Amino acid sequence: MEFRKWISISLGAALLMSILNGCGASQTTPNHDSAADKGGIRSAAPASPSGSNAASLRTPAALDLTGATIITLSGSTVSIEGSGAEAEGGVVTITEGGIYAVSGTLDDGRIIVNAGSTDVTVALNGASIVCSYGSPLYIYQAGTATVHLMEGTENTLTDGESYTFSDSLSSAADEEPNACLYSKEDLVIEGAGALAVEANYNNGITSKDSLEIYDGAVTVDAANHGVNGKDSNTIDSAILTVTCGGDAVRSTNDSDETLGWVSVSNSTLTLTAGEDGIQAETSAVVSAGTYAITSGGGSTVTPGDDVSAKGIKTGTDLTLSSGIYTLDCSDDAIHANGNVTITGGSYTISTGDDAAHADGDLTVSGGTLDIQASYEGLEGGTVTVSGGDITAVSSDDALNAAGGNDGSGFGGHGMGNTFTPGGNSSAITITDGTIQMLAGGDGLDSNGSIEMTGGTVVVCSTGGGDGALDYESSFTLDGGILFAASAGNMAANPSSPNQPALSVGFGQTLEAGTYVQFKGDAYDFVFRLTGQASSAVFSAPELEGGAVCTVSYGGTYSGESARGLCSGGSYSGGTVLAELTLETGLTSYGQTGGMGGRGDMIGRGDRPEGPSGNGMTPGGDFSTGGAGGGEPGEAGASGGGNPPSGGPGGQAPSGGTPPEGDAPGESGTEQGS
Repeated sequence: MEFRKWISISLGAALLMSILNGCGASQTTPNHDSAADKGGIRSAAPASPSGSNAASLRTPAALDLTGATIITLSGSTVSIEGSGAEAEGGVVTITEGGIYAVSGTLDDGRIIVNAGSTDVTVALNGASIVCSYGSPLYIYQAGTATVHLMEGTENTLTDGESYTFSDSLSSAADEEPNACLYSKEDLVIEGAGALAVEANYNNGITSKDSLEIYDGAVTVDAANHGVNGKDSNTIDSAILTVTCGGDAVRSTNDSDETLGWVSVSNSTLTLTAGEDGIQAETSAVVSAGTYAITSGGGSTVTPGDDVSAKGIKTGTDLTLSSGIYTLDCSDDAIHANGNVTITGGSYTISTGDDAAHADGDLTVSGGTLDIQASYEGLEGGTVTVSGGDITAVSSDDALNAAGGNDGSGFGGHGMGNTFTPGGNSSAITITDGTIQMLAGGDGLDSNGSIEMTGGTVVVCSTGGGDGALDYESSFTLDGGILFAASAGNMAANPSSPNQPALSVGFGQTLEAGTYVQFKGDAYDFVFRLTGQASSAVFSAPELEGGAVCTVSYGGTYSGESARGLCSGGSYSGGTVLAELTLETGLTSYGQTGGMGGRGDMIGRGDRPEGPSGNGMTPGGDFSTGGAGGGEPGEAGASGGGNPPSGGPGGQAPSGGTPPEGDAPGESGTEQGS
C-alpha cells in the first residue's frame, strides 16, 4: 500500500475515532489500514488482536443513497442511472469511486469493481446475483471496498461449481478469484441488512487484504473455506452463520507477524466447519458474544490424516475474555501454538482431543469451563489457574503441564500435540478458583512441579496405571482445599505440604457415588466419589497438626453433590475408617496400590481390585448436581493413560493397618516425606 494512502487512511480513521469518542463511543486501536466508506457512517475501527475487543455493541452503519448511482438488475438485463458504472452482457463494471445502489435479480452475471485507488461502496438494496462462471461480486481494484447491506433488505450471491477465468481480470494459474465474494483490496461488509452467500465452487468470502464484518446478518455456505481475511479478519456486532468444508473463519498472512490475526466481539457466530472453526495464522482475541462451533463433524468423529479440525486455533497467542461458547470439536477445542489466556466467559466443550491446549502458557483467571468430554482437559507447557470454575471429564489426563518430548497427548482424535523440545520447566500453579475433574488417566499431571496456594481442587482418577496426582519434581501445598482420589496403583502425595495433608488408603475399592467424610472439631468436609477409588489425599486450611480427624465412608448426604463437592446438607450413616491425629505435614494411613520407587507414592500394598488403565473415557458419576442421599452409584468404567516416567526415589510412607472389609480400621499416623 502506498505511503500517501496509508497516511490519508490513518488520519481519516483518527478523525472518526475522535468524533466518536466525543459522543461516548468505545474505540480500539487498529492493527491494519482502514478507512471510513464514502457516504457511510462507520462506528468502529478494526480491533487490535493484542488488545481488547470492542467493549460494547456498536450502532449499525447508516448510508444515505442520495446522489448514488442506481443499478437495477432484471433477469439478463441491467439498467444504470448515474455515472461511474457500465454494463455489457450481464456484467456490471464500476470504474470510479462513489456509492452504487444495487437492487433486483441478475440470472447469470456479475459486478466487477475496477476503480483504481478510489473508495467504492456497493450498497446491496435487495439484490440477488447469480454467476455460473465466476465471482458474482469481484473487487479487482479499489481503495477500500465497502459492501453495505441496506437495512431491512435480503441479498444473495450465488456462484457455480466451476470458474472459467476467461476475462482479463482473472487468472486461472493463480485461481483468482476463488470466492463468491472476492476482493483484492481491503473489504468492509456492514449495514443492518442480510447477505446470503452460496459458494459452490470454492470459498465464500475472501479479502486478499483486511476483512471487516459489522452490523448485519451474513450467512455463508461454502464448498471450501467460509470467511477469509488474509491480513486480518475483524467481526464485531454481527450475526455470522457459516457452513463449509474447510475453515469457517480465518486469517492467513504468515509473512508478517503483525498480520494474520482474527478479532471477534459482540457477535453471534454459528460455525459448522469441516476443518477449523476459527483459524488465525498469528493471534486471536474473542469476547462478548455467543459462539457455537462444530469442527470436523464433532467430538465423536476422527479427523482424516493431515486434517486440522480444531474449534479455535492460533499460530501464536489466543485470548478469550468473555462470551458464551459451545464447542463440539473433532480435534482440540481451544488451541494455540503460543499461549492461551482465558479471563472470562462460559464454555461448554466436547472434544475428541484436548479441551484447551497451549504449547506455551495456559492461564485461566476467570470464567466457567464445562468440559463434558475430552482426551485431555487442560494442557500447556505451564498451566496456571487463578480463578474461574472448571469441570472436566477426560479419558486421559485432566490437567497436564507438559513439555519437551512429552508423549501424553498421543491418543486423541487429533493424535495429540507435540511440544517444542526443552528443559523441565513444566509447572501447574493453582492460586484460586474451583477445579473438579474426572480423569481416565492422571488428574493433575506435571512433567515438572505442582504448586497450590489456594482454590478448591476435587479430582478423581480411574486409571489403573495412573493417579489423581502425578509430578516429576515437587508438589508444594501451601493452601486451598484438595481432594484427590485414585483407583490406580500410581497414587502420589504432595511432597512439600506446608499445611496438614492426609493420605488414606481405603483398603478396598470404593464405588463411584460413595461419600467420604473428613470431620474435625472445626470442620466437616464431605466428598462424593465421581469414579472408583482405593485411596485419597485430602487437605484444607482448617486442618491443624495435633488435632484429630475422623475419616468415614459410605452413608448418605442430604445436600447438594455437584461433581464430587458436597454442600448444604449433613452426612450420616457412614462407616468410620479411622480417627487420626494429624501431623504438621503429611499424615498417612493404610495402603493402596502404590508400586513403590517414589518417595511421594502412597503406600506399597498390593494393587487394588478395580479398573485398569486403557485410555477409555472414565465412567462413574459426574453429573452437574443433585441431592445426596441414597445408595452409592455403580462402579466407574475403566480408564487410563501413561504412567509417570520416574521421579525421586525413596521409601514410600507407611501407615496404619487398613480395615478388613467394611469394618473400621485401627488408627495409625506417620508423617511422610
